[in-house]
Amino acid sequence: MTKNLYMEKIGEKAKIASLNLSNLSIDKRNSVLKQFSHYLKTNEQLILNANKKDISNAKSKKIKDSMIDRLKLNSKKIIQIRSAIKKIIKFRDPVGKTLSSWKRPNGLIIKRVSIPIGIIGVIYESRPNVTSDVSTLCFKSGNVVILRGGSEAFHSNKILAKLFKRALKKKKCDENCVQFIES
Repeated sequence: MTKNLYMEKIGEKAKIASLNLSNLSIDKRNSVLKQFSHYLKTNEQLILNANKKDISNAKSKKIKDSMIDRLKLNSKKIIQIRSAIKKIIKFRDPVGKTLSSWKRPNGLIIKRVSIPIGIIGVIYESRPNVTSDVSTLCFKSGNVVILRGGSEAFHSNKILAKLFKRALKKKKCDENCVQFIES
């Protein structure tokens, strides 16, 4: 499959997922985030094994130690990722929030209300926690996300995105709310 066709398919899936996501309640979105956090806990060894592959590959490519430090995951970092998810779950629903309102002289009331952007594409370097952070924030705010992480963290990012998709499926939500570019 060509790169253009691959990206077109991802875009089409994201568009459909965005329409589905717009109908999810905050309780449903939070339940997905809780499930994702649970999967991070129960699949910790799987995540760490994927991360070991990334670290091994990075060392063989003679990548700087400072970059490898950013790439590394351990139990403590997974706990920090889960803690960040718990904090995000506690945020109020940002969708439909009235940001400001005013009354015109003719009596017309105008409101500025927050809505999801729709689909967000994120390209980022080799920090696997970004996969979790961005996915969680986008989903909480009613946005679909397409992720393109640094190649050094490919295996770590892939498993994290896969676990988020599994949480979406478990909670009967469109799995394409979070997509990971695998090339």
